[in-house]
Amino acid sequence: MNFSLKVGVKGFVMSKIHHSIKSIINSNIPFMIGRFKQNSPIDIYLKYYGLEIGAIDYRYGFVNCCEEKIFVQSFKPTNPRAIVLVLHGYLDHTGSMSNLINFLVKNNYHVISYDLQGHGLSSGKRAFIESFDQYADVFMEVCETYIKPYAALPKYLIAHSTGAAISVEYLRRASSTFHHVILLAPLIRSYAWNLSKIGLNIMSPFVKELRRVFKVNSSNSEYLRFVRSDPLQHNKISIKWIKALSAWDKKIINYPKLEDSLLVIQGDRDKTVDWKYNLNFIRHKFPKSQIRIIKHGNHQLINENNRLVVSVLDCISEQFQQIDHVQS
Repeated sequence: MNFSLKVGVKGFVMSKIHHSIKSIINSNIPFMIGRFKQNSPIDIYLKYYGLEIGAIDYRYGFVNCCEEKIFVQSFKPTNPRAIVLVLHGYLDHTGSMSNLINFLVKNNYHVISYDLQGHGLSSGKRAFIESFDQYADVFMEVCETYIKPYAALPKYLIAHSTGAAISVEYLRRASSTFHHVILLAPLIRSYAWNLSKIGLNIMSPFVKELRRVFKVNSSNSEYLRFVRSDPLQHNKISIKWIKALSAWDKKIINYPKLEDSLLVIQGDRDKTVDWKYNLNFIRHKFPKSQIRIIKHGNHQLINENNRLVVSVLDCISEQFQQIDHVQS
């Protein structure tokens, strides 16, 4: 399969992307608008985040969903072999997944992706959630409206970190829309979980937000520089979000085992999630799951150095080829 590493655009004028982001949000353009001019706000957004649309059918815009305005994007090549929902993690957005999206589109997969509420171009208090159920509610609406109608196409889901947690909640709620699910560095518990819970209990009566510390969550130094200046990243972490994760963790322990077939791709140097606990949890709750460990892989698997990103994409490619072979 084809792949070329992208990390934004070098030499980009930051005032240009800030203005473009503000213009897109203020426009409140409804989803399904696909035409735009060169150097328009959406064109600048796509170039800044390295999203390659070429000659494909590209559509974008806002949808009203669960009292929020959710920014949805569709990347559709000619005669796609399947449709893939791509979901980002906490503090990220669709632009953060450009390496994966470009790879899928170049290999003839129709990609749908959206920014979580409170993230990216979507509305909502930044990096905040009352309950993980709210994430799952939006996920279900997006699936019903933009994934299920493609009845003739196989349907896949690829979700990273918090996006993977949302996917687990979705699979528990509903019979899966997806023929296969791939979770990248899934979040069940965060790194140093027990210590974090102690800190949460001490601080939560007095503090609403914590200053974000940008972790070395990739061996790609260019990516690490880029994310620090990304205007769609947020520099605070909500205590309420951490409490919502803790409440979700208590709830999912009692979930029944599920028959869904999952592929989990996990780096062994991940210090964002408690990956060993998380893999054991997934093995127990999803007995049909497969685990692939990426040696030297950090949390941002799709934004790692070129060699590691290729390893991750090879895992995805092999999985899709197996499914395509079974279905043909």
